[in-house]
Amino acid sequence: MKSYKAYRDGQFLSKVDVNPKTIAAPNKPPKPKLVLFFDGSEKGLIMNMSHGDFLAEATGNDDPEEWIGYEVELFVDDNVTYGGKRIGGIRLRAPQEQPA
Repeated sequence: MKSYKAYRDGQFLSKVDVNPKTIAAPNKPPKPKLVLFFDGSEKGLIMNMSHGDFLAEATGNDDPEEWIGYEVELFVDDNVTYGGKRIGGIRLRAPQEQPA
């Protein structure tokens, strides 16, 4: 499998552009996108460069097939920006320890 960086392009989708069956920007043909799936959830997370950069650094491998089984925590980062506006978004991080 090729590196996740091969899927990079200059067009970024917003959450309103995503349809569970088709992933495409308005007036653009669908493009292949990597989608991350997690145990306990039927919904996938469309992979962006921030997610890919985190997983490549955390696992030491940029091949998405090598990320299978790696544990991450999803969180909402209110500081995520798009088009110069703060819109919030999903980010990944190493799992935080739960208080006893």
